[in-house]
Parts: sequence; structure tokens; C-alpha cells
Amino acid sequence: MNMLVADVLRSKGNKVEIIAPGATILEAVKRMTAIHIGCLVVVSKTGRLAGILSERDCMWKIVAEQTSLRKTLVKDTMTPARKMTTVTLSHTVDDCMNLMTSGHYRHLPVMDGTKLIGIVSIGDAVKSQLDDQRATIKSLEKYIEGSL
Repeated sequence: MNMLVADVLRSKGNKVEIIAPGATILEAVKRMTAIHIGCLVVVSKTGRLAGILSERDCMWKIVAEQTSLRKTLVKDTMTPARKMTTVTLSHTVDDCMNLMTSGHYRHLPVMDGTKLIGIVSIGDAVKSQLDDQRATIKSLEKYIEGSL
């Protein structure tokens, strides 16, 4: 049985770490480091999804180009919303894995219309698939034992 994004969020929660577009990269990196996460969702003052800032963005656009962490802003480094792929509660985990694989993404914001309601990471998707496989194996073992 392929789980839905709604099931993943029900299990893990829908807390999303956000940051403002005007914050510095130093602020963003300190936040990601402090809470051991790989991205922050960038949200405008009006609450709209503006983009996403990942570890990769910081490495490729800041470290590789030797740009100042203290002076560079999130809005100048993030992947803008117009270039992002998002999912809804009705997408399946398989859908997410396919999108992540084909687009080389590690995080997919979950939207309800224009409202950000969660985020699914590659780790969430892998955990969901492993849980699904374990349940299938248990079910098959019970079937073989004749206890179903």
C-alpha cells in the first residue's frame, strides 16, 4: 500500500522551519545547524511561499563563489518558488520519490492551494517506503504461517 503525503504528515507532524527572504545566509546556516536540518522554507511577510534554501544552495552559491555569509541575503541564494516543485496531501510517497529523483530534490513543500502546510524530505519518503515494506513482509510471513 503506497502511503499518501497526508499519512506522512500525520505521522511526522507538519512543522516547517521557515525564514524570511531578508535574513542573511549566516542566520540561515546557524538555524539549520542548531536544529540539524537541511533546508528552510522561505516565506514572505504575507505568508506566501517565496522559495526554499537548502544546504546545497549555501554550498554552491556561497562557499563555492566565496560570497559573504554576513552580507548575502536568503532571497539572493534561495531557489525561488517559481522554480520549485511542490506536492499536495493527495500525492503518494511514490510520486514524491519520483519527483525527488527526477528533479534532484531533497525536500518538497506540501501545499494546500497557496498555503504551506508541511514538508516532505527524502528521509521521510524512504522511511515511509521501509515501513510499508516491513508491513508487507509481516503480512506475508503471517500468510505463510497460516495465521491470516
